[in-house]
Formats: sequence, C-alpha cells, structure tokens
Amino acid sequence: MEDKVVLVTGAARGLGAAVAEHLAAAGARVIRTDHAFTGHEEQGKIALDVTSTASWERCAEMVREEFGRLDVLVNNAGISSRADLLTTSDEDFDRVLRVNVWGVWRGIKTFADDLAAVRGCVVNVGSVYGASTAPVSEISPSSVAYQASKAAVHQITKVASVELASRGVRVNAVLPGVFRTALLADLPEAELSRRVQRAPMGRPGELSELGPVVAFLADEASSFVTGALVPVDGGHLAA
Repeated sequence: MEDKVVLVTGAARGLGAAVAEHLAAAGARVIRTDHAFTGHEEQGKIALDVTSTASWERCAEMVREEFGRLDVLVNNAGISSRADLLTTSDEDFDRVLRVNVWGVWRGIKTFADDLAAVRGCVVNVGSVYGASTAPVSEISPSSVAYQASKAAVHQITKVASVELASRGVRVNAVLPGVFRTALLADLPEAELSRRVQRAPMGRPGELSELGPVVAFLADEASSFVTGALVPVDGGHLAA
C-alpha cells in the first residue's frame, strides 16, 4: 500500500475509521471522508455527503488538485433503520438506500476514469446481512432497509467488476459479520449475543480485523481477484 492514494467514505468512526487507520499504517496516503467533517476540513479529511452528486464532484476536484490521482476507493459509508418490513417508513427506506446503495454507485461513477487511469480498484463494504437474514425479535426488528441495501451493494460490486474489467479496474466487496460499531450500539447485550452466536467462532469481530482484508483486496497481491464478495464474519455465512 506504500504511497497509494486511498479514499475511504464514512471514515469518522467505526469500521471506516479503523480501515483508514490500517491503510495509513501500511503506507497509504489516506483521504478520510465523512459528512461529519463539515465546517472545518483538516489535512486528509474531506466533508462528503454521499447522497449528493455535487458533494461527490467537489470531493473529486479536491482529490485531483491535492493528490493528482486516486488508486483505491473504499465505499464504506452506511446507515441503518431499526424497523421491520411493515413498520419501516417510506422516508427511512429511501434514506437508507440513498446512502448505502446510491452512494456506492455514485462514488464508483465519479471516480471511474481516475481509477482507470492508474488501473486502480474499488472495495465496497457489504454485510453478511445482505446475504442472510438477521435474528428478529420485538427488541431487534429486521432492519429490512439495511439488509436490502447491502444485497444491492453486493450486486453493484459484481456488475461493476464486469463492466470495468476492460478498463483495468477491479471491484470487490468485504462482508463484515457482527462487529461492535455504532450501528449495533442500540441493541441490548442479549440481542447482540444472539447475533454473535450465529458465527461458529462465537465472538464479534475486532475493528482491527477488517482493515487487513481491505488492504489485500486493494493491493497488487490480489491482482487477479475481482467481483469477489469476501466474508469477514467468523464463519457466519458458512454456517
């Protein structure tokens, strides 16, 4: 990753922050982006609203001006709505899909030419809950919008990998299992445990365990890997 220019969305906290830290430690020049960075942009941080074309275009201009290129795009930004199929509001469903799906598509579209110029790559952050269902209870409803959005991210990954292969751009996704992040902070310990126990390893992932997998997919070591959905889930999907 030495000297690679990498942009990570949703990098203010959680998995995004951990991935950005790992890539920076590996020698990459990391551009951290997040809507939370509004007001004052520090070096290496850019305010980005992934639901806005204008915001993406402004971000791209800043990247080109300061770095001259982009080698890796990590589409990590994501939100959830703790509601089931029948109680999710129209507004919440639209909001989750706008961030989690539209934002990924718009990011790839915005930087496709930049990535093609350097034979770069995209790493999307999907979820095991885009390929399986979460435990459901009165305390922990299905979060149907989140699960649908992550399934869409997986399919965008495959489509983009096919369409951009001729331009030298690889597109892969990591599928995190249960990690202790803000998206699960509202769950009681017993409900979190139900999710954790679905994985044979029987524990949540550590924040430090996702970055190395992203780094592998972003590095030349994976130069023949594209269109892959890589679980980082303690065996959740295998079980």
